Amino acid sequence: MKPLWRDRIIMVFAAALALGLGVQVAEEAWVAPVAVAALAAAFILVRLVGQPIDTIALGFLLAGYILGNRGFAQLMPIPGLPLLPAETGLALTAVCLVWRCVRERRLPWSREPLDLILLAWLLLGTVRVVLDAPRFGFVAVRDYAMVYYAAFFFIAREASRNTRSHRFLQRCVLGASALLPLVFVLFELLPDFFLNTLLVRGSPLVFFKGDLVTTFLGVGGVLLFLAAPPRWRAGARALAVTMIMLVLVSDARASTLGVIVALGWVAVSRFRRFAWVQVGVATLGLLLLGGFAACSDNAWAAQKTRGIVERAMTVVDFRSGFDYREAHSVSKSENNQFRWVWWRTVTGETFAQNPVFGLGFGYDLARGFLQTYNPEMADEFSARSPHNILVTILGRLGLAGLLIFLGFLGLLATRTWRVVRAPESDATQVAQWIALWPIVVSACLGVVLEGPMGAVLFWTLLGIAVQEGRAKATAAA
Repeated sequence: MKPLWRDRIIMVFAAALALGLGVQVAEEAWVAPVAVAALAAAFILVRLVGQPIDTIALGFLLAGYILGNRGFAQLMPIPGLPLLPAETGLALTAVCLVWRCVRERRLPWSREPLDLILLAWLLLGTVRVVLDAPRFGFVAVRDYAMVYYAAFFFIAREASRNTRSHRFLQRCVLGASALLPLVFVLFELLPDFFLNTLLVRGSPLVFFKGDLVTTFLGVGGVLLFLAAPPRWRAGARALAVTMIMLVLVSDARASTLGVIVALGWVAVSRFRRFAWVQVGVATLGLLLLGGFAACSDNAWAAQKTRGIVERAMTVVDFRSGFDYREAHSVSKSENNQFRWVWWRTVTGETFAQNPVFGLGFGYDLARGFLQTYNPEMADEFSARSPHNILVTILGRLGLAGLLIFLGFLGLLATRTWRVVRAPESDATQVAQWIALWPIVVSACLGVVLEGPMGAVLFWTLLGIAVQEGRAKATAAA
């Protein structure tokens, strides 16, 4: 066909498409226009960035959840269709994964223990939701998200097989982590702008959930200190120390414990200097704050010092046995009781009704707890997870699911130990495995892996870390 006629045919087709989409927009039918716009944007991004579309989608999700947090998580790309960013990205990247594996005639998993135990996790959860969906409907599918988010592990590992894609994903995480303190400070200083001006279809684009943003600060601090490129290393390390300090002085106890565990892993590696630098900075800060409070009789310094000490006491106080002077400390102690009662209630219900396979997806894990703790809260209480991923798994999937997930955590700890102790492990490998632990610890004391904000980052980071190890092992061989 002559180029002139080809261009004319394309122009006619484009004009007809534009006319049809314009009519749909005028009638407020958004599905087709948004789909076409997404395809056009994907084509442009692939040409500009030079990465496959699934890699771009993963990088976009990582940056979005780190910087946008709960605000980004609530966006709906297609108006009227309850398809959130994580689910949209999962559908797109899963199709790419399946197509690539079919084309290359291979499976998207290996026979390694980590792959097999995650396959068992996905299989058990899928069978359970198939049985629960007829009874509980869409609520069961929503609860099932804590299982299907694990698919991001296989997707991220597959995307990281390409060296350029691997570096792209690492840069997305490091770049978003470096920007997070700035965005967080601006959010605290200008809440009206973020909550009432920076909106997408009436929803904030950036809205931080307190315990998650501190967890992400901890993750980013570890990554920036150990894995930053050489030319940015000095500034990145100063920023990393600051990020860890922000976590340690915050009210988020789960994130603080997660960072302490991460620093413990660093301390047993050959990159232990970061741990000692952080301990030194924290100790010096506490000494200066305490000395200032004692010598100057400054009310703010005294209150801050007392608050830090009492916050540390609340970590082990499950029966409100200490006499607190700060209102925040009293609230933290009561929160311990809140969690403890909920955990006991869910455990009791599970063992009474179905200890092996649990109560299922869609079952209201809060109903029995509210009857025990405070029935008057029932009308305004919306949480569905008992702020502990292990208790949630026991309630949803019983001992079968809990044993599989504990096996996964055991493998995670073993792999982390091997990487941090291996002399041939570089700083990037060590950082990627250690950065997972603030999320793991926070998930045992909050709602983290049940939702996309923590789960997408965790499973994607794990996939990147595993592929990094495989690539280094292959290169060494």
